[in-house]
Amino acid sequence: MRGDAGIVECSYVASEVTELPFFASKVRLGRGGAEEILPLGPLNDFERAGLEKAKKELSESIEKGVSFMNK
Repeated sequence: MRGDAGIVECSYVASEVTELPFFASKVRLGRGGAEEILPLGPLNDFERAGLEKAKKELSESIEKGVSFMNK
């Protein structure tokens, strides 16, 4: 809001970080808004398993949200 550049915050955005159309990711913010969506980075086996489990539930939620918006 002050015009600062290079701030990184988590945000739920349209992205290609996963195969899902939307995902909560670290985003580099600048004067024009979201300037870069950062990759997930390395995940260990436990984190990968959790991500796969979460993606199923998130996919269903995204479908419901997109359907609602298209009404």
